[in-house]
Amino acid sequence: MKKLNYLIILSAILLLVSGCGNGFSEGGYFADAKALVNEAKKDIEEISYDDFKSKLEKEEIRIVIDIREPGEFETGYIGMPNEDDEYPYPETFTVNIPRGLLEFNIGNKSHWDDELWVEMPAKDEEIVVYCKKGGRAALAAQSLKMLGYTNVKSLKGGYRIWLDPTAPLEEAPKSSGGCG
Repeated sequence: MKKLNYLIILSAILLLVSGCGNGFSEGGYFADAKALVNEAKKDIEEISYDDFKSKLEKEEIRIVIDIREPGEFETGYIGMPNEDDEYPYPETFTVNIPRGLLEFNIGNKSHWDDELWVEMPAKDEEIVVYCKKGGRAALAAQSLKMLGYTNVKSLKGGYRIWLDPTAPLEEAPKSSGGCG
């Protein structure tokens, strides 16, 4: 009887929690991609432009993953060399692993050795991921956490904020409804 009561209470809690996510529809699905990203952001750590830049300058981050598509990466990326072919953060490696391939390549040693020419990060190494505005990076950081990476951060505001730190951050829509 105790097991049955426990299962009923657990089921009620799960139903209550699953119905309280931002953007959930009546069927328990996300209303749109923004709602999905907002939910992912609750589960990850975002790093601000100032904190990220400070860590780069102090050489505290070895791996930065740009998860944009290759064409986006080729137009510019964090840490790209200047006109004199000098890297502003020589101890940091910015690699391009597109969002659609991240889960397949993050733990593939031959991909790191043969394609990226960088030592594959350990699961507890600090990694910062970014995309254009932060949505794809939030989903990527969440996936990396689910794969056992324990020190992953998403750059708040993405590459757009890197290019213009004074640009306003896009705010998540306010929650409506009784779940607060």
